[in-house]
Amino acid sequence: MMTLPPAVLPIFAAAGWFPGRRVHLPPTVPASHPVAAILSEFHGLKVGELGPGIECARSDVSFWWPPDEGYEEISEIGALLQTELACFASAHNSHESLYVDGEGRVFVVSPEMPGIGFMGRNFGEAMERALLGLKASPLLLPSHDKVSWYGEVLLRGDPQILSIEKLMTG
Repeated sequence: MMTLPPAVLPIFAAAGWFPGRRVHLPPTVPASHPVAAILSEFHGLKVGELGPGIECARSDVSFWWPPDEGYEEISEIGALLQTELACFASAHNSHESLYVDGEGRVFVVSPEMPGIGFMGRNFGEAMERALLGLKASPLLLPSHDKVSWYGEVLLRGDPQILSIEKLMTG
């Protein structure tokens, strides 16, 4: 069972989730990857709604396999972290895609907001950020000099940017 923070439990319950929920997964879902644990519990649900949040807009999250694939940034971050990232949901009215890596860390990518965001070290933290409207941390990939983040252009060296090295060391 995935651990959900108390603040988002009512949001998931309103969408039809209940503790112990299990659904059959398509055979293409990699069973040994954290994506399988997420989808076995939440596949087919749409949770949350758009609106004002604590630091930024709240999001909705729609769980399905595979909602989106093929972002260059995802391939690059997977290579840097030496892990495979798997998409498990679309968010923000399908304008964003959520990915989980082999360690269970969650990332967000949007074609409308160049760059990649770090949503959380685990699924629960990521859901709290998305559903309550807490900002993700911008990641600046080595192949980029800047990232556009929540309407700001952040340059390499900006303290708001989470480096790959810091992400890897905790």
